[in-house]
Amino acid sequence: MALKRAFIVGCGHPWRGDDAVGREVAMALWRQRSRWPALDSTTITWAHQLLPEMAFDISVSRMAVFVDASCGDLGAGSVRREVLPPPLAPRPGNVSVGVGCWEELTPRRLLALSLDFYGNAPPGVLVTVGVASLAPATSLSPAVREAVPRAVAAVLSALGPVACARAQRRPESTLGAGGPCRA
Repeated sequence: MALKRAFIVGCGHPWRGDDAVGREVAMALWRQRSRWPALDSTTITWAHQLLPEMAFDISVSRMAVFVDASCGDLGAGSVRREVLPPPLAPRPGNVSVGVGCWEELTPRRLLALSLDFYGNAPPGVLVTVGVASLAPATSLSPAVREAVPRAVAAVLSALGPVACARAQRRPESTLGAGGPCRA
């Protein structure tokens, strides 16, 4: 089976204000997919939270990109991209994920689940956006809304230098000045 280029998932609840930023980024990527060759053969999805069923899609991809809100160490509207460490190989007869509740499923644990169950865990990248409020609301705060194009750029940059080179040649894009390589 040929591997897909990437699996991209945006997490967040659309009724929890800035928590929906991962969903908004994934939807923006989905709308722009025909403009960015880096998104060819890429699965783009969004959900309220990570799900164990996503491990299969991750296992048949060359890369996994997770987009989520950050409530702690980032200022509202700040965007951070980090490469996740590869999961440790499972021990025989023992699943290494160690999740007591699926609500505790993190990107790192989902990569480990992919390795444990399907024998493959591609490189993972986490793109986080700092939030202003998680109070019930159906729209993003202004600072977080303005960060969506930078988060899209961070995802495209994670997909590799081909995406960056092509994005920088497209000034009409919604990525803003600088292109995705400066996210």
